[in-house]
Amino acid sequence: MIAPLAAWLPPPVASYGFAALVLLAVGLEAARLAARERRGLVERLAGPLFRPAESGAVSGASTLALGYALTWWLFPGPAAARAIAVAAIADPVAATIGTHFAPGSERKTWIGSAAFALAAGVALLLASVPPASAAAASAASALAERVPWRASDNVAVPVLTAAVLTWLA
Repeated sequence: MIAPLAAWLPPPVASYGFAALVLLAVGLEAARLAARERRGLVERLAGPLFRPAESGAVSGASTLALGYALTWWLFPGPAAARAIAVAAIADPVAATIGTHFAPGSERKTWIGSAAFALAAGVALLLASVPPASAAAASAASALAERVPWRASDNVAVPVLTAAVLTWLA
């Protein structure tokens, strides 16, 4: 939802919106991580935004906000919006498929990465990206999704996807 909204808004307004998103994420992280007694309260109020495995660490939601913002600030609006949409659509697909075919696995699975690439490709084709560019960008984004460090793919996927789309434009 954030990608079409950002593409629809005037670029300066979208830029300020992404800045606000990052500031909100940093504020929530600071409140959550600063004191153990507040951590539980912030996590309960935020609901599923924070995963139990992220307790005491920077959350995937915050790194995703950073990835979206960096993508928007570094690349042209159309490429950034498409890359943000890829991250928003393909990552949950990969997690769902990967978890289904490898239950209990904490690591990324190749079946999840294949599902990611397929979902990314479909999203890009639906966003009117030429087929060859969609294939290259979805392959690059699927490779970025494989980054092994926790939550780093939330920054790598949209940034690399936008870079490939910009380069191929």
